[in-house]
Amino acid sequence: MTLKQTTLRFGAALIGATLGLGSAAMAQQATITPETQTSIDVAQGFYRDTLVYRNLNNFGRYVGDTYIQHAPAYGDGPGQLIGAVSAELTNDPSVKIRLHRTMAEGPYVAIHSVWSAGGEDYVYVDIWRVENGKLVEHWDHKQTALKEPANTNTMFNGPDANIYSKQDVEQNRSRALAVLASFDNPADLTAVNDFVAEDMIQHNPWVVDGRGGLAGYLTELATAGTKLQTTIAKTIAMGDMVLVHSRQIDLGKDGDFGTGYIDIFRFNDAGQIAEHWDISEAVPEISNNKNDIFGYPAK
Repeated sequence: MTLKQTTLRFGAALIGATLGLGSAAMAQQATITPETQTSIDVAQGFYRDTLVYRNLNNFGRYVGDTYIQHAPAYGDGPGQLIGAVSAELTNDPSVKIRLHRTMAEGPYVAIHSVWSAGGEDYVYVDIWRVENGKLVEHWDHKQTALKEPANTNTMFNGPDANIYSKQDVEQNRSRALAVLASFDNPADLTAVNDFVAEDMIQHNPWVVDGRGGLAGYLTELATAGTKLQTTIAKTIAMGDMVLVHSRQIDLGKDGDFGTGYIDIFRFNDAGQIAEHWDISEAVPEISNNKNDIFGYPAK
């Protein structure tokens, strides 16, 4: 056994022990690359160490000296991030932060979390680019959880990504994109009928569970004559999940700045979408940095 194989096996066992996986799952080889595992470790370490456990002096362990910020609420640089987070946690020490799922692909990693404070749940998806073991670039969207959703699910509960899944991630990626493309032509339900499980669990608070719920929502858009234009910014595929970051513009609204979406799809072994979460946030007119909210480095 090579050193690389030994390292991967040890990493898989460590992850399994941390997540409480059974021995059968631990015996399988994780389907992620060492680079992807590093991205997961850095992002989860940052979230748990500095945010959940409030070890604010440890920012430097995880955040690079150069920090490019795409979230419009913050300016560039690690100092801006440290100041904002420190102020928020100091102003409300009772805030509870829970990490629900992590997805990564190469240097990109996303964390789906909820911050609970003042009787409200604020749901976040943060996306980072990792370089030399540090977080160096960041995107996010956030949304206040609806107290009375159309379904019985919260916007954040459910399983984490299964890194041991043997699914075809490229097939899952293409099918997730096909379903999202339905919003630009909501009268065509082909992708929904083909790629969405009949009993899909829906976490979007305005849509009921099941394939029929999504189909019905799209039919309502088509009947209303809604014209949308979706531009894909980034995809992250890992195990049984696919994340898509996109911008959607309502062509019927003059001067619409658009809405940012981060959708997360969980696929079953039949290649159909079994569960869906999303975050939507209107694009503001003014940003505290000069970076494109939907801009990612060229490959």
